[in-house]
Amino acid sequence: MADKLARWQGIIPEEDLAAYRKGSFGRRIGLGSRPALLNIDTTYMFVDPSYDMCGREMPEFIAAVTRVTETFRRLGLPIYYSRRDDRSHPAYRGIWNLKLGNATEFQYVADPKADQWPDAYGPRPEDRIVLKNKPSAFFATPLESFMRYDGVDSVVVIGVSTSGCVRAAVTDAFSHNFRVTVIEEAVGDRSPAAHTANLFDMDMKFADVEPIDAVLAELAARFGTRAAAE
Repeated sequence: MADKLARWQGIIPEEDLAAYRKGSFGRRIGLGSRPALLNIDTTYMFVDPSYDMCGREMPEFIAAVTRVTETFRRLGLPIYYSRRDDRSHPAYRGIWNLKLGNATEFQYVADPKADQWPDAYGPRPEDRIVLKNKPSAFFATPLESFMRYDGVDSVVVIGVSTSGCVRAAVTDAFSHNFRVTVIEEAVGDRSPAAHTANLFDMDMKFADVEPIDAVLAELAARFGTRAAAE
């Protein structure tokens, strides 16, 4: 726990760190025996600045997502993708109609490219895709059922946005008793402040927020031999 808190010194106020330390938050969960990758909403709608829902260019984020995806493919570990479901009908959008000012615009409801993925890390036929209409990839979707069938006990999370759909999925994965790891370089947010605050809080409560090099090295060490044998 001390190491987890120490890494946030100089980023999170000391009085906040003391409050988390008092509650004994921040122990490491670790990866289990069958990790899977969950790529959340990295479609053009959210990674291409020509779309209003993407705040800025994120080349380092794209590179990290690509690198993580390539590692999971090489190791033969399962990969899941989530993206928005059909938003063409007001009932499908639900309360988004009230919260978003662009919920009826072409980009949001009908652009055929918006819900596609860049080729660098997009899904392949062997991957699993979950369609959702609310922030969490687990809410009213078969994602948990798919993962249980695949024998998954650990979820490695990448995608956007850290403070929205990523956090919602992390919370639900934890609630379903999956071990959760968030790769810090492979999640992004339109707000750097919200990004940092949510990474810290998830690291304390629901997940291990880990650097990409450490996660990929552990995966290679634990599952590389098995992948080579197969």
